Amino acid sequence: SPRHLASPSSLRRHRNHTMKRKIPTLHATSQRAVGAHACNAETTFATVDGEPSSASRLLRSFHDAETDSSKPPIARYPCVGPDATRRANANDVDLNHPFCACRSGDKDSTLVFMYNNAAVDCLQSYLDSLVELGRMDDTRLGVNFFKEWKYNVVVNSKKRKATTPPLGAISLQYWTLSDRTIRAMVASNMGENIGALDLTGVQGLTDELLQMLLPKCPNMTRLSLKNCRRITVKGLDRVKNLKNLVCLDVGGSFNLTAMNVIDVVSELPNLVELHASGLGWNDATLEKLMDLRTNWIGLSIGFSRITAYGLREALGHVADTLTHLAVPFMETTVDNALIGFFGKTLSNLKCLDIRGNSSVSSLTGFFDGRQLSGSVQVDELFVLARYSNIQASSVEDTKSIHPVLASNLTVVLDGGGCGGGIRRRLDYFV
Repeated sequence: SPRHLASPSSLRRHRNHTMKRKIPTLHATSQRAVGAHACNAETTFATVDGEPSSASRLLRSFHDAETDSSKPPIARYPCVGPDATRRANANDVDLNHPFCACRSGDKDSTLVFMYNNAAVDCLQSYLDSLVELGRMDDTRLGVNFFKEWKYNVVVNSKKRKATTPPLGAISLQYWTLSDRTIRAMVASNMGENIGALDLTGVQGLTDELLQMLLPKCPNMTRLSLKNCRRITVKGLDRVKNLKNLVCLDVGGSFNLTAMNVIDVVSELPNLVELHASGLGWNDATLEKLMDLRTNWIGLSIGFSRITAYGLREALGHVADTLTHLAVPFMETTVDNALIGFFGKTLSNLKCLDIRGNSSVSSLTGFFDGRQLSGSVQVDELFVLARYSNIQASSVEDTKSIHPVLASNLTVVLDGGGCGGGIRRRLDYFV
């Protein structure tokens, strides 16, 4: 009865029960939101008599904390890790992914989506849940969903008085899409606000769809077409018009060649990160890439026929700028001697991918090279070394031999390490 419910004893029981209840994570909530096709995002975010839906109003209320100090701020949600919707997949671990992730602070290793805010985190979490649960397809998203994404990117920028144009990041990684999703993105006019776009592993992505989408994204700074195996040079040519692009990932898109990539890179004046492993690089094509510019900060050129001599010659040109280098599965090239060269020559190297190089058995040579170069600075070094001959015992030996220089050495020997190579920070993108 109402009287019973209002009694002191029942109120105490209710309070104790409430305190013990665990608030569900965004991960769990997002997965619960993924239902049958009858429960689709297009209906959820549809306007009602010209007014925002209840879901839209809830999302948009997140921004009030940006300007109203009386309201508690809503924390950003990690985009990968134990508490995130997106699960770390050992097969996807490389120095560059999750592609849209950045550190939330200089000393905070938590990875969040760059540019974005708490409201957009919720939308991205829903996308990731669709992929994780195998419910993604070309009918799941429509114009209303992407309009809601755009609104929350733009309104957050206005409240924070950020510079224009307001940008956001969106990942459709491993999405099953075709022209319906792309047409909805174009119709929503979100393209001008896309700063980072991750289309990794989207097998339905074709040249025609890229030609439809990319011209609408003039302000994009980061683009991943990794493992998009239907893309040819015809589609890649559209990337030439993205003059603000600083990072491009086309690794594993095997219909492309190294020369195709070089042709595009020559038209992108601001590009400083190129991830293009598996496209048949050799000494000649790597030299042509170096001739274009010498301020590269990130390069991925693995699964290639580059010789040790060619690699030494090329990397000498970027010795002062390169921070990320991926040379996986180059077994006849990468050995202990070359690791020593990396340490001596690449003075700013922070992240190194040497997976699959069985001729590498130790990282001691890297720090021997550091020492020979006269470096006394203790820098962080993150190494992906799965399928190499480096063992946990050899890592301990390296740290014993170089207790100071190797004090910040992290080596991943198993399927972990997702996001460990990411050093970009959130404050750079806001």
